[in-house]
Amino acid sequence: MSEPTDLPFQDDERRPESVYEGERPVENRADRGGADPAPRQDDPQATNGGSTPGTTRLGQLSEPEETETDVLAARVTGPEDHGGMTRLWRATMDLPHWWFVAVGDAGSESPAAAQIDGQMMLLTFTSAERARHFAVQNEMVAPEEDLRAIALPPQELVDTARAYQDAGIAGLMFDPHLSGYFMPTDQLGIVWDAVHEAGPQTD
Repeated sequence: MSEPTDLPFQDDERRPESVYEGERPVENRADRGGADPAPRQDDPQATNGGSTPGTTRLGQLSEPEETETDVLAARVTGPEDHGGMTRLWRATMDLPHWWFVAVGDAGSESPAAAQIDGQMMLLTFTSAERARHFAVQNEMVAPEEDLRAIALPPQELVDTARAYQDAGIAGLMFDPHLSGYFMPTDQLGIVWDAVHEAGPQTD
């Protein structure tokens, strides 16, 4: 596994509370009614009139549709909401793949990571569309360009969690520009076992 690449994160502000420990980035959506994400305060295009919220230099950027994981993440009331977290993590780990923006030379790509609250986090996406949305929003690729992405089955990440820990990855941040929930790397195996042993739950 090649070393993850540190990328500047979209927003410098942080939510005062997280679903888990520590803090997570501010969601770029103000609501799901079509409000535009806020620009970075340190972005010269945002402050000097180069772009308006929800746009890139090449035009308007449509926000992905709300998904089950967005809904479940929003329902979690806090660290003590074990039922809510179990439902969220079951839905996340039942996805066929987790997606990552690929960085580095062809043939030796690694998943993009970012320093968040002093910890290195893998930027993890629940769909290819969301990975592309993040990359275009952050002008890593132009809207008409193909995105180099890495798709991995969740169990592969669980099975190789130690390698990511050894590389300095503290956790995985899911859909960081949208719902922004995360899991510490050293908890991946524990959560995987817990949600699969617990079996399906109903609301």
